[in-house]
Amino acid sequence: MNYIGPHLADDQLVGRRDDATRLHLTACADCRARAESWQHLAVAARQVSAELEGTIRTPSFDSLLGDAVGMPWATAEVAARPGRRGSLLVAAALVRTQLRFLPRALVPLSVLGFLCCLLLAVFIKQSATAPTVFGLGVTLLFQLGTLAACLPRADPRLELFSTLPIPPAVVFACRLAVVLFADTALALLASMLASEFGATADFPAMVAGWLGPAMFASAVGIVCAVWRSAQVGAVAGGVVWLLGAAASSATGPVHRVGALLEPLWSTSVATLLIAALLLVVAVVGMRRPRYSVVAG
Repeated sequence: MNYIGPHLADDQLVGRRDDATRLHLTACADCRARAESWQHLAVAARQVSAELEGTIRTPSFDSLLGDAVGMPWATAEVAARPGRRGSLLVAAALVRTQLRFLPRALVPLSVLGFLCCLLLAVFIKQSATAPTVFGLGVTLLFQLGTLAACLPRADPRLELFSTLPIPPAVVFACRLAVVLFADTALALLASMLASEFGATADFPAMVAGWLGPAMFASAVGIVCAVWRSAQVGAVAGGVVWLLGAAASSATGPVHRVGALLEPLWSTSVATLLIAALLLVVAVVGMRRPRYSVVAG
C-alpha cells in the first residue's frame, strides 16, 4: 500500500516507476480498489464544483474597471445609442479638442493674411484684376490652413483617438471642418469689406473669385498629404496654385501653361463637386494606418 501511495496524483500515476506501478495494480486487488475509489471521488468532486460554480468566464476589462476612471458606461453590456443632445455635445467636444492640435500661430497668421488680401484689393480697387489677385491670396491662405491640419504631429492615426470608439476619419473630418469653416468666414468678411470699400467687383464676384479655386487647390493638397506626407501635399498644392495663377493671366506663354487647369480654376458646380469628392477621399484615406511611421 505504501508502494502505490506516492504514485497517485490527480487520478493519474506519476513518477519514474509508472510501468512497475501499473503492474502492481494489475496484481494487487486492494491497491486497485483504492485507486478506483480515488478516481470516483475526483469525478464526483468535479461534478459538484461544476453545479455550484457553473462555467467560469473571465470578466471583461471594462467590467473590472467600472467607473473607476470616469467611464460609467463601461459596465453596460451593450452601449446605448446617444440622443440628439448627447451627439451634439460629443461633436462640440471633439471640435474643441481639434483646436488644440492646430498650430498656435495658425490663427494670427490667417487673420493677418486675410487683412493683407483686403488691403491689396482696396489698394488696386480701380483695376479689373482686383478679384483675381484677391482670389489668389485667399486660395493660398486656404491651403495654409488645411495643410496645417495634415501635419504629422496632428495626424489622428497617431493619436489617442485611434484607441477610442471615435474613428480617426471622423476626427480628421472635424478638424478639416473647423479649418474650412474659419477660413470661409474670414474670406467672406474680407470679400464684403473689399466690395464695400470700393472694389470694382461686387460681393458675389469677389466670392466667385476664390471659392472654387480655394476649395479645389486645398482638396488636392489634402489628398496628397494624406496619401504621402504634408510636404508632398504642400508641393502638390503649390503646383496647382501656380497653374491657377497662370490660367488667371490674360495672355502670353504663361496663360498657355495654365490653360490645362483653367476649366477647374473657377467657381462652378463641377469644381465644387470635384473638391468635395477629393475631401471625401482624403477623409476615407485616414482609415489606413501608417504602420511605418508607428514602427519608426
